[in-house]
Amino acid sequence: MTQLNALLVSMRAEYFRLELAEQLFRRGREIPLVGMLAAITCAILFQTPETRDALQVWAFCFLAIYSVTYLTLFLPQRKPKAGTFVAWSRNFIAAFVCYGLMWGAFTYICLESLGFWQEVTLFMILFAIVSVPMPVLALCLPAAILHPILVFGPAIGFLVLKGLELGLNYETSLLGMLLVASVMTTYKQVIMAKNLVSSVDVRRRLATSVSTIQKLKRDKYLDTVTGLLNLEGMVGHIRKARLTGGAAYTLLSLKVDDLEQMYSTHTKAIVDRLVKVVARRIENPEDSTITVAHVGLGEYLILTFDQDAEAEERTIGNLFQAFNHPYFSGTKQLYLSVSIGAASLNRDETDESAVISKAVTAMREAAKDPGNSFARYDASMSDRLNRWMGIRSQLQQAIHADEFTVYLQPKVEIQSGNVTSAEALIRWQNPTMGIVSPADFIPIAESTGDIMALGRWVLSEAARLVQDPGLPDQFAIAVNVSVKQFGDPRLIDLLADISRQLEGTQRKIELEITESALMLESIEVKRMLRDIERLGFGVALDDFGTGYSSLSYLTQLNADTVKLDKSFLDEIPVNTKHAAFVSSVIHMAKTLGLKLVAEGVERVDQLEWLALNQCDAVQGYLFSRPLSFPDLLTWLEGRPKVTGLAVTPGNWVPASADSI
Repeated sequence: MTQLNALLVSMRAEYFRLELAEQLFRRGREIPLVGMLAAITCAILFQTPETRDALQVWAFCFLAIYSVTYLTLFLPQRKPKAGTFVAWSRNFIAAFVCYGLMWGAFTYICLESLGFWQEVTLFMILFAIVSVPMPVLALCLPAAILHPILVFGPAIGFLVLKGLELGLNYETSLLGMLLVASVMTTYKQVIMAKNLVSSVDVRRRLATSVSTIQKLKRDKYLDTVTGLLNLEGMVGHIRKARLTGGAAYTLLSLKVDDLEQMYSTHTKAIVDRLVKVVARRIENPEDSTITVAHVGLGEYLILTFDQDAEAEERTIGNLFQAFNHPYFSGTKQLYLSVSIGAASLNRDETDESAVISKAVTAMREAAKDPGNSFARYDASMSDRLNRWMGIRSQLQQAIHADEFTVYLQPKVEIQSGNVTSAEALIRWQNPTMGIVSPADFIPIAESTGDIMALGRWVLSEAARLVQDPGLPDQFAIAVNVSVKQFGDPRLIDLLADISRQLEGTQRKIELEITESALMLESIEVKRMLRDIERLGFGVALDDFGTGYSSLSYLTQLNADTVKLDKSFLDEIPVNTKHAAFVSSVIHMAKTLGLKLVAEGVERVDQLEWLALNQCDAVQGYLFSRPLSFPDLLTWLEGRPKVTGLAVTPGNWVPASADSI
């Protein structure tokens, strides 16, 4: 049912249009009149004593059908309009389905009683019945397909039965050739009909901005994939709306989420076809207050004007609703989501490019929360976008300019007080932007693919630091591995090189993997995890409890450590639900033979509770902030030696400003 609804939506957008219905009304009104004459002539010409009564009934019924359809479709007051053209188009298709059924019934009535040459004559008449209205049906592809099928269907069935009965002889061969020639000619006419619909579509879109588009070449203002306005065409259309209309208007920027990634999994032809179907869905021929442009890679601009707040909200709701139905790629269903940004302006706005920039900025803000999201432009978005662009432009250069530093946050063993490992955390000191937070540049690096080069640098730097003689003999540095890094073809080679460097020592590199990476369930991820295990790297499941299937992944992943996310510790021991969850996780980890590390420990009461519940290790500001490598060596050398379980503020020395 869902597939049928999606198909009906697509057909309505492509073939049920006002300009097509108007041409069908103007060019098709003679068809019922010619059909009546043809029905009377054929009933007289082909009647025999055996078929006289049946043909008289057939002719009477057919004349009634032609009369009703003429009165329903082609009287002046029946001319299709903005509010009626969809229903009129449906009735037009229904009329030609009835015509096809009646001519098929005529064939069924007559053929059994006809001689050979009469059969030949009948086949030629059927070809004429199909061909004569085809120039009109070219504007309505569903009717152009259904009408010939229904007319030729009984004739094909009769020919097959006759061939089976008489075998291949002169008569059946001649009839077969006539029928094949008729079908092939009809097929070519259907193709011409489809091309004609496309040409009508292009002409309609050209008319959306006649005063500007007609002055220059067509391809300068139109998108080559969809036939919609392109970016330059939309700029001109906004200028025209501002200069001639004088009314306030809203520009929407719509982007199909993750469409760029489809180019790596589908052919360009398939993605281009999807872009066209999306364009048809978001266009609304019945609404003259909107104009749509395609600016590339599944990004669209929709100009609305003379709309109050309620109408604008309805327009945005309709855009989201257009993506409720699946799209089809071959036999596969694709459910797409969109991000929409809006910028509301008035006639005092003179910079059309700035208007578009604001709408796109709002769209990118909405895209941060993908899945049919919406945002309206405000001034703060430009500041954030400028910073985002600044970070993006300098990120790749910063990797080569050695602007990054690895800081280390120690992990403390609760039972012994020993520190035998630390987590590597990246920091960026930029000459112009100053200190850039990882929360700002890591998502950008993931979106641009720079996370692969950045991740390799962190691994190499951690491998260099862990071999420093100033560290304890047995020491490990844990490095976070991003989901995107599983697509890095150079990652396993780098890990193999690090494994050779550390061979024969008690120094290790551990990899912290989030649940989101495991949830990809791809062949590449599973192969990567097998290679990591083969090379002997310890694996920790990071941010445990924040994903959707933690328990199932624990049984599949050959992990050594589980890291409990800080969000579960913030309210411990006060929040009994969180305390019960953490207690059960600790018990489960013990049962599975896993080491459990608690992140973000900041208070002594948290530490006391974790110690009493037999958590293995902790890290957090209670002991130390992330430290540069020289500061870590100083911290390790200066901290008190603690033996045995003694959880008191005196033994567990919190980090102070002087120790960093």
